[in-house]
This record gives sequence, C-alpha cells and structure tokens, in this order.
Amino acid sequence: MSAHGTPLDPGAETPGRTTGDHLPLKLGRYEVVRELGKGAMGIVYLAKDPLIGRLVALKTIRVSAHADDDEAKEFQQRFIREAQAAGILNHPAIVTVHDIGQDEASGVSFISMEYVEGQNLKEVLAQGKTLTFDQIGDIIAQVAEALDFAHAKGIVHRDVKPANVILLEGNRAKITDFGIAKIASGGANLTTTGQFLGTPNYMAPEQIKGAPVDGRTDIFSLGICLYECLTRRKPFGGDSLTSISYKIVHEPFPPLLEINPQIPTGYEDVVGTCLAKEPAKRYQRARDMSAALRAVIRGEKPVRPPDPMLAEETMITRERPLNREQSGSTFPTLEVPFPDAVQTPDPNAPGAKAPVHDLGGSTRPAALSSGAIAAAAAPTVAKVPLPPSAQKWRKTLAGVQALPTWRKRIPPAIFIGIVALLVALLIGGVAAMRSRQPEIPKIDRAAEARRAREKQLRAEGTALLRQGRNAEAYVKFEELQKLAPNSPFVVTTIEKLKSIRQQEEVSKQQQAQAQQKFQEGMALFNDRKFAEAGALFQEAVTLNPNDLNAAQYVTLAQQEQDKLLAAKAAKKSAQAKTAATSTAGTTAAGTSAETQTLAAAPATSQLTTVFAHPFLDGQIIVRAGGDIVANEKLFTEKPARFLRRASRAARPVNVSNQFPAKNADVQIWVSVASQNINEHHTIPAVRFEAGSQHRLIVHYDAAAKKFTYELN
Repeated sequence: MSAHGTPLDPGAETPGRTTGDHLPLKLGRYEVVRELGKGAMGIVYLAKDPLIGRLVALKTIRVSAHADDDEAKEFQQRFIREAQAAGILNHPAIVTVHDIGQDEASGVSFISMEYVEGQNLKEVLAQGKTLTFDQIGDIIAQVAEALDFAHAKGIVHRDVKPANVILLEGNRAKITDFGIAKIASGGANLTTTGQFLGTPNYMAPEQIKGAPVDGRTDIFSLGICLYECLTRRKPFGGDSLTSISYKIVHEPFPPLLEINPQIPTGYEDVVGTCLAKEPAKRYQRARDMSAALRAVIRGEKPVRPPDPMLAEETMITRERPLNREQSGSTFPTLEVPFPDAVQTPDPNAPGAKAPVHDLGGSTRPAALSSGAIAAAAAPTVAKVPLPPSAQKWRKTLAGVQALPTWRKRIPPAIFIGIVALLVALLIGGVAAMRSRQPEIPKIDRAAEARRAREKQLRAEGTALLRQGRNAEAYVKFEELQKLAPNSPFVVTTIEKLKSIRQQEEVSKQQQAQAQQKFQEGMALFNDRKFAEAGALFQEAVTLNPNDLNAAQYVTLAQQEQDKLLAAKAAKKSAQAKTAATSTAGTTAAGTSAETQTLAAAPATSQLTTVFAHPFLDGQIIVRAGGDIVANEKLFTEKPARFLRRASRAARPVNVSNQFPAKNADVQIWVSVASQNINEHHTIPAVRFEAGSQHRLIVHYDAAAKKFTYELN
C-alpha cells in the first residue's frame, strides 16, 4: 500500500459517496476526498487539510478483529512510534510524513503523508516501459542517497522493493513506507528465536536468519531492485518461500551479462557487491553504492567499497530512554530485534496464545501473547559477554584500585607538576608530529589540465595508429610534442611517423613511375616489340612489386619474344633449304609457275588470343565463325604437398590456333563464377585472309570491372 497518485480503487470523487464500505467524511481535522487504496493493515485516503488547503494521503491502521485489547493497544502504539520515526526524515527522495493523529469519533489512528502523483517502479516494470541503463542507474542512485540519509538518522527501511519506489515526472524517485513494514508483520515467523520483516524476494540473508539488521540490509534489497530493473527478472526466484529463502542465503545470483550481454560491465560489479551474502562484504554506506552507480553512468569503473574495519558506521544509534518525557527528546530511534532480545512465550504457560500464521504473500512474525507484547514495549537486550582482553583490563584495574596507595592523597604541588609534565609532553608530541608532517602541495590547475590533455592526445594518437590512420595520428603526436617536448616516447613515435610518411611519399612516386613504365611497355607490346616491352614491364615490377598486371605481362612478353625468334629461325632454315635445292631446268611457262605458286600458298589464317587477369576460376572461349579458336581455363591448380594444401593460381592465356581463311564474326565469352561475371562480346565482319596472322588482346579493369578488346 503506497501513498501515491495511482488509486487502486477509484472510489468516490466527492465526500459522502461510498464504495461498499462507508467512506468517512473526516478523520481528525482532515476532510476525506476519496479512497486511494486498501492494504492488509488499513486503508489509504486522499484528504484535504482545511487549515492550509493541502492535499495529503491519510494512511490508517486497521486492527485485526481477533486481537485482544492489549494487542490492539500495542499495535497502535507501534504504529504511532514508527510514524514518528519516519517523520524525522526530510529528504527530496523520501515521501514526507506531515502529521500523526487519531480520530476521536471513530478511534482510527492515521498518518498524514505527502500526496505524490506518479507510478511505482513495480508498475513501470510490469507495464514493460523502456528505461535506459543510465536512467535505471540514476533512479537507484537517488533511492540509495535517500536510504543513506535515513540510516544516518538511525532508521532502517527493511522493506525496500520496487512497489515502495515512486517515479515522478523526469524520473525523479521517492521512497515511501518507512517503518510501516515493521507493523505489517503480523504473519508467521520462519524462526522461533528471531523475527524478520519485509517481502521474501527482496530480503537479505540476515533477515531470513532472524539476525540483527542494519543499513546494509537495505543495500542488499536495493541491489535486488537494481538487478530486476536491468534484467526484468528477480535474482532469487522460486515457487515457494522455502526455495526463495534458500537461494538468498546459499546460492549465487545468475550473472547479468548471461541474461543480457548489452548491460554495461560496471553494473555487474555494483550488483555483485550489493548482493554479497556477508554484510561486511557489501557497501558499508548506501552513499558508497550511489557513488558507484554515478561512476558507471559516467562510463567509469565503479569505486570499490572501503575496508569494513575502516569504514564509517552504517547507522547512528542511541540509547532509547524508557520514558521519552524524561529524556526530552522527540526523535525515537529504531529498535532492531535481536534473536535473544525477545523471549518466545511458552505455549504451555497459563494465558499464552498460539501464534497466528498468515498464508499470504508477505512474511510477518507471529503475534505474541499479551505478556510478550508487554515485554516488547520495553525490550531487554541480552548481555553480550566481554572479550578476553576487556576482562583482563577490568581485572587489572580492579587490582590497582585495591592497592593501599590508590587512596593516598597526593600533595597539590606534585599533582600540578604531574599535570604540567603531561601537558608539556602532549604539546611536544603534537609539535613533533607537525614538524614531520609534510606540507600539502598546492594543486596547479594549469598543470593538471595540461597532463589531462597529454593523456587524451596520447590515447587518441595510439588508437589512430592501431587503425592505420598514420596521417591523423601524426597530427595528434605533433600537438603532444608541443606539450611534452622531452618525452622519449613522443620523440620516438614522431620519428617513426616521419619515416612512415617519407616511405609513403616515396611509394607513391614509385607507383606513378611504375604505371608510366607499364603504359610504355603496353605500347611496345602492341607494336610487337616484345623484347623492349619486357624490359619496361620488368622495371615496373621492380618499382611496384604489388603490380600483378606488370608481372603477368613480363611473362607474356617473354613468351611472344620466344615465338618471334622461333619463327625467324624457321624462316631462315626454309630459305637455306630452298637455296640448296637445285631448280635447274627449263623454266615452265608463266601460267604453270603461277599455278604452282597458288597451290603452295597456305589456305589458313592464324589467331592468337592473349588475356592477362587476376581470376582464380572461370574460362574464356573465342570463336571465329563456326571455328573454336580458344577454349582455355583461367587458372592452374597446385596439388597438395607435405604441409601445404591444394591451391589455385591465376593462369595468363596466350594461345594460337589456325583455321580456314574466311570473313566471319569473332565472338568472345568470359565466365567467372566467383566474381559473378558472364561477359559476351562480338567483333563483327573480320577478314581472315589466307596466311594472315591476327592477335586478339583482352584487357580487364578490376577497378571498373570492364573488359576491353584489341584485334589486329
């Protein structure tokens, strides 16, 4: 039951209208407007304070019909006492308690609380509303700051859960129901010696064990809320109170990143610290948890909790006077139930009552008998045995006091001298400590800013180097060198970057020269000057070893030169044979010689196909009319050998073929499956005369993915 602006039952909009039960017109001086909601322990009304015209939420207490007079009286006293405890809390993230009172006409006790319009965090999660990780961290950090304020006042909430966190406009959080959880515990105990308060899914291990609780208990519960907001599931789920309690006490929670890998890693550390089974291993102050969450939101690593031995107290506690009027204090402190502080009534004793168990969802301690309730009003804390060192100290002090000289009167002069000596020793010790204490250096803001800039430039420059962006990295390190000119790292890096830049400039010049040599070689290659073309191709490869086209044309030029030399050698051999053969005799008639010449003339034509390419699969087909001139694979397969797998390499095409002389179209097909290439080109009406030799050169531009053809 929460005092916020989302009614559980709309009820009546005007005084006097009822919804089943009679709606009271007034409670104390407050005018009831409508019913906001009902809970196990009472009803919440929206009311108006006629004195200042302010809307408030009136939370009433409803005593069980089975309770006797003593139990009802004690129940109301605890209600008022806890309301007073929550009333001392004045914090922006805590629902404010304005007033407590009792209606004289009906005898109903009520608390006047701040009326807040919003939705609680449980409703937001149930509706599936989107909350970013930063928004979740900010909301939980606000609640942690509010809890730290309450702990400093000596108050433990003990029922931190999403239903008690109200979200206002702009994701401002307010926590409510401080101290009410203690009253809402009229159910069954889990143990016979202790009692625990709260909702099972959000309780800490010490609450389940019935052990004493403090502010670190609220930190555990808030850690469960943070886990549920991040993952939309509870870390310790179960189908029964027993299984949930066992998991909270003994089992670890499922890691956040296994549920959602997109959760920032910093939240894993915060949740792990909050949900530590031992309170000493958690954050010792709720403000430490808030600071860790703020660090995660900023993208920083969360701060580790301080050593529990050196940490500040989680709660400020005071001795509670038996009579508040005697103490003059109007600020009650929280009573933490210890296992030995409340005695369990003997069920066989006269007048004792059996505990009443509540089978509902919330967990409450068993209702005590009238004798036990009277004892609870003024609890007696069990004596804690002193440690051995304290016992020895007391024994030694008692022995010193028993000596005869202990009661002997010291002369005033000696007493004053001893006091003066002690004061002088104290002053001397303080002076010596101050002389040894080093002076606190003054912070140079300009130097701090310069160091921060140096760190930023170093990180950015290193990141750019890793990405291969040398030019941008050089600019960063050049600026860094101005701030730290004597840094060996910066000087070395600048020199390396200068060397890399020089190499890049030289490489660009060499690539330009290599491209020029390649173009000159292609011109000579097309003019069938293969020896000169091969030399230029070789120079291009020397300048740019990564130029695959130049490397392939070196091989092609060598092959063409070899063919040319072989043709010349064959021609010389044929001429020598003709000269050696005697052709003496009478010359035949002109018509007979002309007929023999025509008969000896070749009747075929030759076409050479040349194709340099980077492909590792596919084939090329060239047809002249109906004759297939070339049908070649574009790759060679290298078989597998010892410690080497089978592989493919690009195979330059340089093939010649003869066919009958004719006039025909030349058709070229190039298919490469890996590149999704199916090229078809036609050169129309080519005249292939008898004895002629033609060359078809196919070029492929990898950048433009285009083919060009030359036929001569």
